[in-house]
This record gives sequence, C-alpha cells and structure tokens, in this order.
Amino acid sequence: MKKQLIMSFALGLGLTALGLTFNVEKDIRYSDAAPRCVLDVKWPDGVTNFATVINFHGGGLVKGNKHFARWPDEAADKDPVAFVGANYRLLKNDKTGETATPEECISDAAAAVAWTLDNIARYGGDPKKVFVTGISGGGYLTAMVGLDPKWLAKYGHVPADLAGIAPMTGQMTKHFNVRKVGFDDTDPQFQPKIDEWAPLAFAGGKNLPPACFLAGGRDVEWKCRVEENELLAASLRSCGYPKTEFHETEGNHGGGVRPSAYFLRDFVMKTCDAGAVGRFADGERVLFCGDSITHGGKFIYYLQAFQDLRHPGSNVRLINGGRSGDTAGGGLRRFDRDILSFKADRAFLMFGMNDISRNSWKSAEPSEKEAAARTRAVDAYRANMTKLTERFLDAGMKTVLITPSPYDQYGVFEKANLPFCNDPGLASCATIVRDLAAAHNLGLVDLHAPLTQIFKDHATDYHFCADRVHPGSEGHLIMAAHILDAMHVSPLVARVQIDAAKGVVAKVGHGETMNAAVTALRAGPNGLAFTYAPKALPFPKLPEYEKAAAFYPLTERLNQEVLAVTGLAAGSYDLAFDGVKVGTFSADDFAAGVNVALLDTPNQKRAQTLAAPMRRLQENQSRLRQVILVQIMLQDNKVDANDRAAADAWLANWLEKQKKNEWYNGVKRWVEGYQASRDDIPVLQAEADDLYEQMGAIRPAVSRVTIKPSK
Repeated sequence: MKKQLIMSFALGLGLTALGLTFNVEKDIRYSDAAPRCVLDVKWPDGVTNFATVINFHGGGLVKGNKHFARWPDEAADKDPVAFVGANYRLLKNDKTGETATPEECISDAAAAVAWTLDNIARYGGDPKKVFVTGISGGGYLTAMVGLDPKWLAKYGHVPADLAGIAPMTGQMTKHFNVRKVGFDDTDPQFQPKIDEWAPLAFAGGKNLPPACFLAGGRDVEWKCRVEENELLAASLRSCGYPKTEFHETEGNHGGGVRPSAYFLRDFVMKTCDAGAVGRFADGERVLFCGDSITHGGKFIYYLQAFQDLRHPGSNVRLINGGRSGDTAGGGLRRFDRDILSFKADRAFLMFGMNDISRNSWKSAEPSEKEAAARTRAVDAYRANMTKLTERFLDAGMKTVLITPSPYDQYGVFEKANLPFCNDPGLASCATIVRDLAAAHNLGLVDLHAPLTQIFKDHATDYHFCADRVHPGSEGHLIMAAHILDAMHVSPLVARVQIDAAKGVVAKVGHGETMNAAVTALRAGPNGLAFTYAPKALPFPKLPEYEKAAAFYPLTERLNQEVLAVTGLAAGSYDLAFDGVKVGTFSADDFAAGVNVALLDTPNQKRAQTLAAPMRRLQENQSRLRQVILVQIMLQDNKVDANDRAAADAWLANWLEKQKKNEWYNGVKRWVEGYQASRDDIPVLQAEADDLYEQMGAIRPAVSRVTIKPSK
C-alpha cells in the first residue's frame, strides 16, 4: 500500500489559515477474493471522530476505477471528513478478461463497507458516522448494500450500522447489466424488473439507514433513472422512513454529479456532527441565539434574503433568538422557557461580547483585581458555553458555533476604547469556541479572526462598529457572507454558455450552462437573442452591499450570474433585457463571461423588492424579542407581567439601578419598547408570518435577452 500527505488551507479573505492536512493511503486490501478488492483512504490529520464517505465508482458494473466522492468545489479539502474510494470485481472486465457474478460484485461492495466500519476508528474516524455513496453503477451498489441486509450480514453488519446512503444517478430497478451480462436477460433494457436484485424490492425492510437519492435532470438523464429514484424515495417514506430525501438536480447522467455533490455534503452534515456547516435545507427552522448583536441581527435577515433569492420556494425560516445584554449563562437560564419554544431544527450560537467583563481589559498590565476579573470571565464563559452547547445537543438540535464578533480596539476614533478587550479578551473566547466545536465535531463559523483583521487593516480610515461593539449594516452583511462561506455555497446564481457562431447553447455541466434554461435562440456572429429563464435571483445591490464589498469579495463569492457567448465578431455589443439596455461589452468580454448580477436587469429589480420586507422583518423581530424577553426577565424576578402596575413599578426600579450603565439609554428604550408593544404580540407574530411569506414568494423573471452590435 502507498501513503502520502496532502495539505489544503481554507483562507478567510487570505487572512487566516484554518488549514487541514489530509493523509492518503492507497491500495489497501479489504478482501482476498480478487486483485481488484482494494480501496484508498483519505482522512484529516489530527481530527478525531470524523465522518467518512465511501464511494463506489460508476461504469455500468463493467468498467471504471476507484476514486473519492465528488465534493463541492468550494468545500474540497476544507471539511474534516474522510473519504474512501473502493474498487470491486466487474461483471465483465475488458482489460483483464475476468468476469464476476452479480453476487460477487455486490458482495465486494459490502466487504469494502464492512472493512471501513471495522477499521475507520484506527484512523480516528467514528464508525457510527460512515456514509456510502456511488455514481451510476456505484449508486446501484450503494442502494443494494444499504437496503438488502443479506449483503452486510456476511460480514457481521446490518444496514442500520450506516449513518446514511446516498446513491447518485443509480439504477433502482434491477440493473440493466446485472440482467444482460449477469443473467443473459434479453428483454428490453427499459422493461423494469423488480426482484431480489433490485433496490426497490427492499423499501419495506426493517432498520434501514437514512437515505438521500440524487439524480440529474429528467429531460437529460438516462431514461427512467430519475423516476425510479423518486419512486424508491417515496416508497421508503411511505414505509416508515421519514429521513429519506430525493433531489433532482440538473445535468445529464454524468453532469448531474456536480450539483448533486452539494446535496451529498448537506446530507452528511445534517445527519451527524461532522465538523462543518451544511446549507439551509428545504423547510428547515433555524434559530440564531446570542446577545444584542443577534437581537438586532440584520445578518439573520440578509441570510434569509439570500436563501429566498437563491433557492425560491425553499420555505426556510431563520429565527431571531437573541437577547440584548445576554451571555452564555443567560442563554442557559432562558433555555427551557425561550429557546426550546422555537422548536428549531438547527441552532447557531454566538456569545462572548457580554461574557468577557469588558471593562477589566483596559490595561496592558492589569491590577490584581482586574486580572482576577478577567480570569473569572474567561473561566465562566468556557463553563457556560460548554453547558449551553450540551443542552442544545441533548435537546436533539443540530448545533453550529460562531466565534464572537470582535470588539474594535484598533480603530482610531472618539469612542472610548478598551485596548485589550478584543485581544487577548475576546480572542480567548474565540479559542474556547473553536476548541468546543472540535471536541464535539460541530460546525464552526469563525467571525472573530476575519473581522478582527478588517478592524486592524482599517484602523484609521473606516469603522463599521461605531460604538466598537455593534456592527453597522455593512458589518452584518459581511457576517452573513462569512456564514455562507462556512456553508461553502456556490457563488453561482446562474450561468449561460452560448456559441453564437454555431447557434447552440452549451450542455449543462461543469463551467457551462447551469441553473438556467435557454430557449428560442437565434444567433450568429453579429449578435443573438434568446429567452432566459434563471432558476434563482441575484443578491440586491443595496447601499450596504457596495460598502461591504470594500472589505469582502461579495460579488466574487456569492453573486455570479454569468452570460458567456463565444463566436461573436470583434466589436462592441449592447446587452438588453426585454428591450432595455443594461450595458455595453466587447466580444472578448462576452467570451470571458459577463456577470449581470448587479446590472439593472429585471431580476436585479425583483431582488431589490426584498429590501423593504427584509428591513421590516428585522424591526418586527427586534420588537417582538423585546416584549418576550422583558416578560422573561419579569418572570425571573417573580413579577406577574399581567399586573401592569407591579410590572411597571419593578421596571422603573430596575431602570434606576441601571443609570450608571454605559448602555443605559439602550436598556431604557428596551423597557419603553416593551411597554409600548406588550399588547401587540399576536399582531407582531402575524405580521412576521406575512413578511416571511412575502420574501419567500419572489420568483425569477423570464426575459428576452438580446446582444446586438453597438451603434
């Protein structure tokens, strides 16, 4: 066997190297049955209890060679996940002349899975987090091993030992080459057969693992392939397996693998704690829990807007669970009465700004009293964050940790400074969060390091934390962008690739037409016209977008809607949508690809209509949180919120005690907001539902696009 090391670095703005080192061991023999019974393992160095993804290659069970599972380009070698690529005996091996029976072929796949279950712990992996995937013929093997218990039983395992299976473009009826080559079946290939050699026969089995079925687009996939995957997924759900997904992506039989890789990664991340952050899933309720930075959390609503624009109709709801002035300890105290009430599927936690005892970080050489306060604060933060995280996990809620947003101790401006509050103060909290995420294999979003670097780089020229604590709109947008970065979302809104000289639209696939339909094409070397129907919308060009783009490559990372046209004669061309000119570009510009995301297109205009409900939703949720959290504060102090006189008297007394608090004006507005809105909870909740629905209702426009020579 061969062993080698490979290294990769996930660079946040090129500022911090959050690196992973991977080991690779090749040609490990998992069975003595045949020379092809070997596999490769690639695993993250220095990581424990990681998830593992086994991949079986495609090739119709008669050709192909082992390789690791396709992973999203943006996440490649950045997630602490191991990969296994396995060979298996082929029904007909044209290179060697060897043949295998269908039983031997599937048995080899089962042996490779069993080897991984039995041995991955030696590499540091968790045998309870082993997933199986495969492409085409490998997808068929994945489903057979994962659904029919007899195959793994030979090796002392059952399908329920797997964390999940994700057949990719696989055949779920009896595989055509199992029929043709294995059993000399001369019946028509597309006459479906369902017997012991068909995954569909086992939908009613017992103790089956979660499953995610993936296929390309039914208009370009192999005949019946999409439908039989969809049928098996529906059958499993009907037979009592709700953790079953089906995703029809785009692309032909091979081209569908690239978009399917995103769903494979999401499936792994949502099924177990795999040390990374999955994208938002259709219908998911996601809670953001934190202090005032979350309570006033514009970043939550930028994320909601991105989701509704990029994945129209996904019905994702992002929920504000922040509380101004809160700490990790406060989150613990309100966990049962407040946090659990949201019934969220996943939670993102960010605390620290109020935990650190900010005023004790004024001096380079702290007094004994200050030093003691610092130690107490850091120790309490570690203890409370650990307990709070464990409460979320015990409640069965998927959990993502966010390092605290930084205090701007670097900026040169009038606001009084605490020059050691961020480093070493909040930097210590960030380290605790990173360690806690690693210990539990939780997803992590690191905001502290990249935002700190922005503060350092712009100490004298720009400050988006005017009070050194709370980011402004552009800061919240950058925070949202980093969360999306941690999810490794694709930057692609849509892409169209046209050869004007030949008058053809490039097929869907890597680097070509993606996430859009092009019809009614009329093209030639002197221009073209086509009907353009993207499946997503760009992020709107808001004032804060343009400010944030100075600090983070928003357009490059998150907002690429590309029209690429080759074969145009040299010269300048006007680009118009529905007869309205949006720009002039050269033939070379079009050949390289013109990003229209921020141009004044119909879809950019539609995206901008989300700004108003997005801002209203943020205000609505901030008010609603004020009311609910003051009610909780009253309950904590055994004051009946329904007794107006008693509640108001207690709040007046409490406010009097807060007068020396530097945030007194803020907490006063908080109380006043409660008193003004305490009767409006049903109205606010109804308004919020309407705003979520309004944002989720937007759909892309279909436009007639023309590219004509400039006059």
